[in-house]
Amino acid sequence: MGRIIIRALRLTDADDIYELMHMPNVLWGTSLLPSTSMETWKQILESWIHDEHMQVFIAEVQGKVVGVVTLLSGEGRTKHVGEVTVAVHDKYQGQGIGKMLMLTAIDLADNWLNLQRLEMDIYTDNEPAVRLAKSFDFEVEGQRRQCSFRSGTYIDSYFMARLRVPLQESYAEKLTQGSSEAK
Repeated sequence: MGRIIIRALRLTDADDIYELMHMPNVLWGTSLLPSTSMETWKQILESWIHDEHMQVFIAEVQGKVVGVVTLLSGEGRTKHVGEVTVAVHDKYQGQGIGKMLMLTAIDLADNWLNLQRLEMDIYTDNEPAVRLAKSFDFEVEGQRRQCSFRSGTYIDSYFMARLRVPLQESYAEKLTQGSSEAK
């Protein structure tokens, strides 16, 4: 695998995002439908780019988008809360890309957006995603029973959250270390 670059989303990423979000493992771990069209994805990306509450970063390897993280910050009385989602291309899973994307989102939340609480909604059988979230101090706060329908059956999800606490080593420092290790 080549060098991993984390950068902001661009509209020109639409083709790669469409491919990424239609990977079998990505579809399995999300509530997306396999029938979501390219045109719909272009509209979604455009809305993300123009939404001041949505931050989107991608992981790129050799010019190809292989991962994406979204951070949606709240408004009004929930402006201290952010919702995080992560997706990594099937062929690049288990190689630290999800970790780098999470580090990016958490650094942004902690050091730029002043978010106190981050939330994730993860299917209970998506063990790699649950492990990743727990490695960043997310805790299971509850279980949503039969919240989604996949492959002919209802499935549960964990509602997970992380409260910001002072750390000895900032996530920004971990991100810097992670990018030098990934080379």
